[in-house]
Amino acid sequence: MDEKTAAAPTANTGRAPAIRTTAQETPSDRGHQVAQLADDVARLIRGLARARSQFLARARDDMEWAAQILISYLAAGGPMRLGALAAAVQSDPSTVSRQVAALVRDGFVERRADPADGRAVVLDVTEAGRQVHRDHIRVRNERYEEMLAAWSSEDLATFAALLHRFGDAMEIHQPSWSARPHRSDADPDPATDTDTDASPRPDKEQDDRS
Repeated sequence: MDEKTAAAPTANTGRAPAIRTTAQETPSDRGHQVAQLADDVARLIRGLARARSQFLARARDDMEWAAQILISYLAAGGPMRLGALAAAVQSDPSTVSRQVAALVRDGFVERRADPADGRAVVLDVTEAGRQVHRDHIRVRNERYEEMLAAWSSEDLATFAALLHRFGDAMEIHQPSWSARPHRSDADPDPATDTDTDASPRPDKEQDDRS
């Protein structure tokens, strides 16, 4: 590892290690690094999305997988109504209702009154359901352990610290990504430009009719 990318030694504080750079680093170097990171994150997101779609697709035809997914969402997210659970797992409410009925019958999920509205019902996992969730987490961790078997403990610690730091930064900055960018002098004048958001769009008109 060269001087440019060598990580400075740090105490075991849980913080990400500092990265030393040399005076030769230029803005174009950093821009390339950021672009590469953005590409790698996008690839990771696509992979995770494919894995999630595969899990959900399998759950439609496999009751055991469906149970694992529903129990995991309830255990992680807390009590929720049937509609919210169906939306979370991207499934039809009638399908989720049948799956939940089986979980209630088997003692993994229970129905109870919604504290916010006694007329409504929320779903929650029982202790038996929590044990199923703990078993699921154990199997998940074993799979990660197998995948990362060739990584050193130092690599794992560094990656975990940097990933946590990256997640914190994303939570802070991502809400602003959808904001309209500031218009520069070179941008078209909204008052005269004919291809702006002010012009009707087919999808906007469709939204207005729905």
